[in-house]
Amino acid sequence: MATDYAAIREAIVDGDADTAAALGRDVAETAENALEAVDTAATVIREVGDRFGAGEIYLPEMVLAAEAMQAFMDEVTPRLEAEAQRSGESRETAKVVIGTVKGDIHSIGKNIVATMLSASGYEIIDLGVNVVPMDAISEADRTGASIIGLSALMTTSMPYQKEVVSLLTELDRRNDYWVIVGGGPVTSDYADEIGSNGWAPDAAAAVQLCDRMMSSGTGPATAPFIGKEEE
Repeated sequence: MATDYAAIREAIVDGDADTAAALGRDVAETAENALEAVDTAATVIREVGDRFGAGEIYLPEMVLAAEAMQAFMDEVTPRLEAEAQRSGESRETAKVVIGTVKGDIHSIGKNIVATMLSASGYEIIDLGVNVVPMDAISEADRTGASIIGLSALMTTSMPYQKEVVSLLTELDRRNDYWVIVGGGPVTSDYADEIGSNGWAPDAAAAVQLCDRMMSSGTGPATAPFIGKEEE
């Protein structure tokens, strides 16, 4: 059965959680490539977020779209986890602290990355949204995480991604954690400019990014930046 990508797009844009959940079940049961369907859904929710940021739609529409996206992911996630277990891929288990930075309450993109990393064998510590920079570092300390993942869906919140890197440098802790950043407005150039270790354009690439960091054999403070052009 062919995946109906147009229907997935329409359900999320319309904020139709029931239809999105039904389509998610279809993907989980019959799709040849569940990840491709997830990537389609992720693209749609980013577009909805961009429209909200531009003032083209209102908060209730954004909320309904996010709920539809979550309903879709709730159905597809078990399939993604099962595929990861069957793949037999060997990945170094590591803990990842992940969150959407201060001033930003968008969670869908962050949730997709967290789901994909978890399905790929990483232990996820999800801090949620509106995360204060020092809190991300403190939680990484407390849990023994290797990676700090920071999402920003608003340009006004992007400076808080930089603040995490700056704080680690000021505390002489830059070599303790790999820092990866992402989100709709975040570019590879910006990620490199602020001193993060890497950036990925989507959730699947984020898994590859973390894999490369964990197998690099070098420390975060001296490792070369990993960006889109190198994927």
